[in-house]
Amino acid sequence: MLSNLNTDILQHILHKKGDFNTLALAVFAYQYQHITSYQRYCQQLNKTPENIRRWQEIPAVSTEVFRELPLCTFPPETARHVFQTSGTSDEIKGKHYYHDMQLYDAAIQASFMKNLGLVLKSDTQEIFLQRSLFRILTPTFQEVSTSSLFYMFQQVVDWYGDAQSQYYFNNNDLNCEKLVQDLLRDIKENRPVVLLGTAFSWVNFFDYLEEHSIRLVLPESSRLMETGGLKGRTRTVSREALYQLFHTQLGLPLDNCYSEYGMTELSSQCYSLPNTHHFISPHWMPVQIIHPETRCEVAVGETGLVQFFDLANMTAISAVLTSDLAIKHTEGFELIGRAPKAILRGCSTVFE
Repeated sequence: MLSNLNTDILQHILHKKGDFNTLALAVFAYQYQHITSYQRYCQQLNKTPENIRRWQEIPAVSTEVFRELPLCTFPPETARHVFQTSGTSDEIKGKHYYHDMQLYDAAIQASFMKNLGLVLKSDTQEIFLQRSLFRILTPTFQEVSTSSLFYMFQQVVDWYGDAQSQYYFNNNDLNCEKLVQDLLRDIKENRPVVLLGTAFSWVNFFDYLEEHSIRLVLPESSRLMETGGLKGRTRTVSREALYQLFHTQLGLPLDNCYSEYGMTELSSQCYSLPNTHHFISPHWMPVQIIHPETRCEVAVGETGLVQFFDLANMTAISAVLTSDLAIKHTEGFELIGRAPKAILRGCSTVFE
């Protein structure tokens, strides 16, 4: 069953084949059968594979539970990768166990380049542009092998990156001088770049540019992606202020600036429309905006907690309730921050 279900999900992610609701119910039945703690929780709610007919009825698990239990359908000690949530060393970290990376990789392949505007569409296929020159303001996955974000960046560079793509975070320090040198060369050679970093790695870089009175104008068609949140432990930066710096310090049109929204507990990511915090979830990971008290979905224009059903989470828990607040739109959602008293988290806090 596992092999067939995995193949069906893979086809749905990459080619939109199959019915989502049918696949979601099959995934729920598999997780219910193989994760004892989840099965007990569902039984307490009287929500079982026998009496659920719609994916929206499948019980969701809070991201906080990933801090307490090994939520996976296989023995956790056999995991190929174990990704952990970010945070201080004394915090209990959430963990996501992966037996293999096939569905995770498929989610990246189906969304990353397309959502950064780096894919051309024809009537019959998607065509990737020439290999991209990535400038990445994070450590490598080899340096921090517990980070799902760094894993994604590694895969993207391996699949789509120019040979001169480079990382600029070493020994817990962002090498701003080297990054400036390389960007100046890119500007001189008129080579578009794709810049990837967390929100606070960008803040640190802009502090350096300001201190050294440097302004850059990146080549036309360059792209930038930020992720990880804008609220730190000691400093908060508004999205509007950060995006204005993308324009004034780097010379980027704001329509070339994107935000990525992902988390350790999920295997898929959402991407924003250009220059917004309005995110669209992929077809294999629909979103619901949930009222925190009634647990019912709110109306368009109202605020609630973000909840996903991620088919790529087949060997973990697919129905995941976050502590993030968002406004529901007709399509997608507008992220507005963390719920009150929620644990501060996000890759960006590491770089603050």
